[in-house]
Amino acid sequence: MITPTTSTDPLVEVLATRLRLMDLVGWQRIATWAEESELSFEDLRLLLALAAKMGHGPAAISELADLAGFSLDVAYPAVHRLRGRGYLREERRQYLLSPQGQELVAGLDAARREGIQAYVDQLGPDESRRLDAAFGIIR
Repeated sequence: MITPTTSTDPLVEVLATRLRLMDLVGWQRIATWAEESELSFEDLRLLLALAAKMGHGPAAISELADLAGFSLDVAYPAVHRLRGRGYLREERRQYLLSPQGQELVAGLDAARREGIQAYVDQLGPDESRRLDAAFGIIR
């Protein structure tokens, strides 16, 4: 039997509960976007790693594999698939997003934001005000 882990910190519990729903809504959008973009799960993970590196110059496959959380055996085919589709540029055996890849990552970010917006849209006025106050948002 698997028992859920709980924290003794009330803030952790509140955030875990809130993020569970936000993750569900957000990842529904991201998964749909990835399927429509014909990306494998490995491709998606590698794109997330590349997005994290955006603006920091090219990265070696080993660095991208580490950021994506998988082995070089998985990273090499994913890099070659994305490069073959025109999403990556290679510079001295290091990789970065091409302009087409940057557009793809912008679509990923838009899907993520749509998921967050869908979560925010379902909040009640009281809950929305509490979150505004917690994050110091003045409307």
